[in-house]
Amino acid sequence: MPHSPSASQGDLLGLERPRFGQFARQIANLRIADIEDCLAEQQQSGGQLGEILCRRGLLTHDQVVEVLKMQARWVAGAMRAEVPSGLPYPAKLSVCLPAYNEEANIANTLEGARAILPEFVRDFELVVTNDGSADRTAERVANVASRDERVRLVNHDRNRGYGAAVTTGLRAATGDLVMFTDSDGQFSLLDLPRLLVHLADNDFVIGYRLRRADKFSRLVNAWCWNRLVRLMLGVRVRDLDGAFKIFRRELIERLQLTATGACINAEIMAQCVRGGLRFAEVPVNHYPRYGGTPTGANLKVIAKAFRELPQLWQYRHAAPLAASPSTVAAER
Repeated sequence: MPHSPSASQGDLLGLERPRFGQFARQIANLRIADIEDCLAEQQQSGGQLGEILCRRGLLTHDQVVEVLKMQARWVAGAMRAEVPSGLPYPAKLSVCLPAYNEEANIANTLEGARAILPEFVRDFELVVTNDGSADRTAERVANVASRDERVRLVNHDRNRGYGAAVTTGLRAATGDLVMFTDSDGQFSLLDLPRLLVHLADNDFVIGYRLRRADKFSRLVNAWCWNRLVRLMLGVRVRDLDGAFKIFRRELIERLQLTATGACINAEIMAQCVRGGLRFAEVPVNHYPRYGGTPTGANLKVIAKAFRELPQLWQYRHAAPLAASPSTVAAER
């Protein structure tokens, strides 16, 4: 089931796009009471609204996909005039998705991306790096890839770490624009136009989580980590590890990517920010994880990040990476 944002949360930002439940009512003639009952189940037990509606026989899988397409068309229409190059944006976008034991989420994330992205970019590819998963992540991605050549699977023979998975995806990307995000569906590509609005005047754009949907312990860890990186490397961004960033391809090609763990975001941001690149930060929505187990708070992951951090000191006085940004050309 493609990931559907909670209709109870809706959009926390300025663009009040119609909620999932509103469009679901339109295409399936659902009663308000049905939606409210499903929302109550979601709040009590978790899970995706679309999945709950399907389980109850109120929506089909194809209707869930159609709802996401309707949301994307609405957002594209609302924001087209704000994006200098218009929508769909005249470039190919590579979306890199590091994945480790995400069999519960990855197929839904891919289906959602395939439904949404055609409204926002001229062309796209979804590059999934399976980081030595012990579950059926690779199988689920391969199944989608067999039906859509825009989905690419890259396998690690063992679990090498989040940073290594991000690096593999970025290096495998072929698009004019490159972004990475997580495979668990906590971000919505419906927020992509927010980033595209600012790309004409910047080398990269960061989406920061306006209201982070994580446990309190993870929020505390993130706050401490951000302050430490800011102190050591002089990197001042709102959401260092937020996995919703978009870059120009030529910038990605100039980056050194050596961190194999959670330090990868710090390494990328240190080079970009200390290298004098122009960037914008825009708020995006963040949703609860509906399946699988997060690894960010794992003690081994945290220890590895602290071991890698001193190696990034070299970027404290990074040389300029690029001149002023140039608009990505359309079809060459």
